[in-house]
Amino acid sequence: MITSIISEIIQQISQNNSVPVYSAFDAVSIERKSKEFFTTVGLNSFDLQTPIYSAFTIFIPYKAEIDINVTAPENYSMQKLYEYFSDNIKSALNDISGMNCSIRKISMKHDSNINRLVLMARFSVSGIDKIERSSE
Repeated sequence: MITSIISEIIQQISQNNSVPVYSAFDAVSIERKSKEFFTTVGLNSFDLQTPIYSAFTIFIPYKAEIDINVTAPENYSMQKLYEYFSDNIKSALNDISGMNCSIRKISMKHDSNINRLVLMARFSVSGIDKIERSSE
C-alpha cells in the first residue's frame, strides 16, 4: 500500500509537468539525476486505521506524511523555486482523486553538497484503500 501511494503521487506530479520525479527509495545517484529541476517523493510516517468490512469489500483508511523535495537548477532564486512548486507540485497534489493532501510544513535550504537550492515540503495525506473480499 505504501508503494502504491508513493507511485500515485509520482504519477500525478509527472502528468502535470515534464520534470523528472523519483522515489526517495530509488537507487539513482544524484549525479545521474537532472541538472535542471527534479523532485523526490518519500514517506515520513504511515498509519493504518481500523478496517471497515462490507459484504464484498474491505475499506482500509490510512494517514501518511509524505516528504516532497524539489531541487532547483544552480543559481535559482527562492522566489522562483516557490513559484515552481506552487504551480507544478502543489497543484498536482490537489488533483489526486480519492486522496486528501494538505501542506503541513515547507522550508528551503541551500544544499552545499550539490550547490543547489532545495525546497522541502511535508504533506499530510489521507485516503481509503479498497480490497475485494474473496468468496471462499
